[in-house]
Amino acid sequence: MIELKFKQGDLTQDEQQIVTSGFVRHAANKSAPAYVKDRLNWLAYHQNSRLVGVLTADRLWDWLYIDELWVDETCRGTGLGKKLMAQAETYVSAHQLSGVWLWTQSWQAADFYKALGYQEFTRFKDFPKGYSRIGFRKELSVLVG
Repeated sequence: MIELKFKQGDLTQDEQQIVTSGFVRHAANKSAPAYVKDRLNWLAYHQNSRLVGVLTADRLWDWLYIDELWVDETCRGTGLGKKLMAQAETYVSAHQLSGVWLWTQSWQAADFYKALGYQEFTRFKDFPKGYSRIGFRKELSVLVG
């Protein structure tokens, strides 16, 4: 008999390893590309001491997924966000990845990403209620072209 359990929070390391191994086996059985996920981080420090900006990303197969882009309020409008994005795009080009993709909320940085040449590829309305979650991407041909 199978027992279902509800659990909040992260899986344990052992639980996650079982799940990951299962995905790897399934992909191999389907002759799918091997799952590749590497965590990457670009950090900006003011005078080598105070963290003022971060871009976290995951390399997933041939794409770079930007998970978080944060710039301290004292540094907004200085071009730091653009510099962090440029570093990620340089990584994509140097490693010949297909492109960059990310999520943002309608109250966050949609105009920022559009100004950087990112194309909206999906939008979830009322996520949360009254707002949208927006997916953006930029393909390598746009990065190097």
